[in-house]
Amino acid sequence: MRAAFLALVSVCALAACNPSAPNGDNAAPSVSDVFPNLTSASFRAEANITREGQTLPVVMIRDGQKLRMEISAPQGQSTIITNGETGESFIIATAMGQTHAMRLQQQDNEDPTADWQGELATATRTGSCSVAGENGAEWTRDENGAPHTACVTSDGIILRAAEGGQTVWETTSVQRGPQAADLFVLPEGVQVIDLNNLGSAIENLARSQGGQ
Repeated sequence: MRAAFLALVSVCALAACNPSAPNGDNAAPSVSDVFPNLTSASFRAEANITREGQTLPVVMIRDGQKLRMEISAPQGQSTIITNGETGESFIIATAMGQTHAMRLQQQDNEDPTADWQGELATATRTGSCSVAGENGAEWTRDENGAPHTACVTSDGIILRAAEGGQTVWETTSVQRGPQAADLFVLPEGVQVIDLNNLGSAIENLARSQGGQ
C-alpha cells in the first residue's frame, strides 16, 4: 500500500503543476514548446498505478485547481482531496468501522509540484503519444540519470507517466465534463485528524472508539 501511495503522490505532484518549458532565448515560445496547463480541464479519468510490481486501480477527478484521487487496494480504499485554491489537502480512509480524514501537514502540501516544476529547465518535448484513445505529447527530463517521461494531452490530462523506463501511471479511460462540487469536500460527519497535532488526534480517536 505504501509503495502504491508513493506512486500516487508522485502523479499528484505532476497533476497539480502548471509550468511551461523553457524556450532558450527571449523569443516567444511556440505551442509545441509549452508544457500543458494541468489545472484547467474538468474530467474523470480511470488509470492504473504500478510500483515495485504492484498495480492498483485509481480514479483521478479534476475541476480546475480541485483534485480528487481515489485508490483501491486490498486493504481498502483511500481518497486524497486537494484544493489548490485554499492549500488544504486531506487523505480519507476507513479503519475500525469509521471513516477519518487526515489533514496533511503544511510541508507535505506546500508546492507538491516541486519534482517537475523545479526540473523543467531540463524537460523537452520528445514526440507524440497515444493512450486510451487519446492523443498527447511526450515530455522527458532526467532525474539522477534516470529518464522521467509523461504523456499529456493538450488540455492537460496525464495519459502515462514513467520513471527509468518503468510505467508508474497509465490512463485507461477519460470522460471530460463538469464535476460535482461535493466530490472535492469532506463527507459530512467525518472526523479530521490533524497531523500537526497527532498526539491529541490519537487520544480523541481512542476516546471515540471506547465510547462505542
